[in-house]
Amino acid sequence: MNFKTTAPSTQSWQHAADAMPQLICLVDRDGRVLQANRTLTRWQLGVPEQARGLDLHQVLHPNCSDPDCHLRLYWRRTALRLAQHGRADCQVWDACLKRHLEIRTMLPVANEDAPDPPFFAVINIDDVSHLKSGGHRAREAARLLNRRVEGEVQRRVQAIKARSPLLTVLDKTPVFIGMSDHNGVLYYLNPTGRNLIGLGEQEALAGLTLAECYAPHERSRIGEQAMLTAQNEGAWSDDAMLSSRSGQEIRVHLTLLSHQDEHAQLSGFTLMGRDMRDWMRNEEALRITQDELCRLAAQHLTIQENERRRIALDLHDGLGQTLSLVKLSIEEATRSMSTGSSGQAAQTLAGLGPTVKSALTELRRISMNLRPSTLDDLGILATLSWYFREFESACPELHLQREVSVAEADVPDLLKITIFRIVQEATGNALKHAKADRLRVRLKSQEGALILLIEDNGQGFDPELGLSQHAFGSGLGLQSMQERAELSGADYALTAAPGQGTRIEVLWPKPGGVKRGLATSEEASTPQQPRSPTDRRSAQNNRST
Repeated sequence: MNFKTTAPSTQSWQHAADAMPQLICLVDRDGRVLQANRTLTRWQLGVPEQARGLDLHQVLHPNCSDPDCHLRLYWRRTALRLAQHGRADCQVWDACLKRHLEIRTMLPVANEDAPDPPFFAVINIDDVSHLKSGGHRAREAARLLNRRVEGEVQRRVQAIKARSPLLTVLDKTPVFIGMSDHNGVLYYLNPTGRNLIGLGEQEALAGLTLAECYAPHERSRIGEQAMLTAQNEGAWSDDAMLSSRSGQEIRVHLTLLSHQDEHAQLSGFTLMGRDMRDWMRNEEALRITQDELCRLAAQHLTIQENERRRIALDLHDGLGQTLSLVKLSIEEATRSMSTGSSGQAAQTLAGLGPTVKSALTELRRISMNLRPSTLDDLGILATLSWYFREFESACPELHLQREVSVAEADVPDLLKITIFRIVQEATGNALKHAKADRLRVRLKSQEGALILLIEDNGQGFDPELGLSQHAFGSGLGLQSMQERAELSGADYALTAAPGQGTRIEVLWPKPGGVKRGLATSEEASTPQQPRSPTDRRSAQNNRST
């Protein structure tokens, strides 16, 4: 059926709606268009008269053959939401129109004093592509769009005051919209605007002015710049701060339009604003993320340099000294041979055997410290057994209670190096800092979860103080364990207090779901590890020789 535009209120709606930048359609209960505004022509989709009797998919996508197009089943989904909530909103990227669309469908506001409207619902389609492309382009697009609607909005003020379909649209829009006379005294403020400034839905405006909507420090700029610019140029657009009754300042992107009567005299202003708090929160979250990435990058470089320094020290103190001894022995054997003392040369060379064997032992020690070969060859259980034996041998005064009750198959390959490094770091910290005489390490599987528990009876510490250390300070080991655990998908908990020992618990709810990227993180993010008990004992032997 066709909706004939003969009634004065309908004509007022049509004129006002044609001035709006959004595509506005009145539809029947089957979702077919009864009437559309001139935005359809501005979007190069035909004229409004041709849209009557068509559904939204036929109007917006006349040549679309995609069976999965989001508009094909739009009305079926929307009708259900309208029945439940009275409105339905969605945002989509429309591949056919190459636009970001914000589609709002709502039922008309019931009025006991007026007959039922000759339509079922209002569909408001807003092109928000300019908001997606950044602030500068958004402001420019808003300026151009607002200039187009400036004259028409003022001429239809009476239609807005009446309970017309346009008033329904303005009342439902999520954009701050206010209208004032030429002195800036508001006579209309939509619910979104009332909510922003803390004004009740039924509360009278009572002479509220445009300037009083702004934060105190913004009022002079609005009065001296915005209103004069809008009056002289037709429109003004920029970011500003609104002020609510509670004193809260709200950042919005505002557009101020001026209107002239038929005698080219200023007749009033229209204020439109979009709440920017969500954008600000997203910007702050992005800034925090970038700062964290910079911090992690700096920490990574420090860790890498510290690890290189440790390896260089091991090579110099261990292999370097041993190879120097081998070199001197070979030179001595060469001199003995040149003087005919072959027996002395043979004796010198024979003494190189233990020295070379010591070098091989030192090489294996360095290799095991970088990445235990048993981890790849024999698995995590054998590697932990080796490490515990070395620990007990080097530190007999510290009683180590180990409880490993998992099978090798219970531990995913991607978690093995993580578990070993956390054990290595935690036991090293207990040995160096805790001054404990008992240490407990427990690895178990419980209801599909993998649990690692490390606790000591040492002097403990204040966790907030320990974790607040910079990445380059003494808090690096604690931070390293937490980051390893969380990157592997685990829940990490550290409990400590001065004089009450330290407890570290790591729980992997779904060990099989560990991200594959963790497998290569060992070489990229290995923190500076304390030397294992074998490292310290070997270093002491090297210094003594």
